[in-house]
Amino acid sequence: MSDTIVEKIKVLAQPIIDRNDAFLVDLLIRGERTSKVVELYVDTDSGILLDQCSNISRELATILDESDIIQGRYRLDVSSPGLDRPLKLLRQYKKNIGRTCKIVSMEEGKKVAAEGVLDQVNENSVSILQKGKSVTIEFPHIIETYIIPKLK
Repeated sequence: MSDTIVEKIKVLAQPIIDRNDAFLVDLLIRGERTSKVVELYVDTDSGILLDQCSNISRELATILDESDIIQGRYRLDVSSPGLDRPLKLLRQYKKNIGRTCKIVSMEEGKKVAAEGVLDQVNENSVSILQKGKSVTIEFPHIIETYIIPKLK
């Protein structure tokens, strides 16, 4: 799937996402020529609601059908990123301060995994607390970050 189509869908989706007080985390297109799946991951700073996802999906489906950007059949899935998807945006890191996370980073040519409580976030790095000690990881070194759910 061409990056051009992804960019065109983002342009069409952004005003709809904005009207629903949300932000775009990721947009993926997968599948075959005759049966595509458009996955839109959206969130808010306080957590996305099902009604917001439904509104975005309904409005975007209408616009995508009218614009005919996607040739053939497709399915549109609009949802929250969920805990199984890595954090992508600085905004997501800030939203998850105080939660336990696993960060995989590249340090001196090797992949290193660190787990701890997300403590501080700025434009350049994140800090996690590991056994009372603060560990800072620069964003350019981060490969992926996952939030670890708290089991009750």
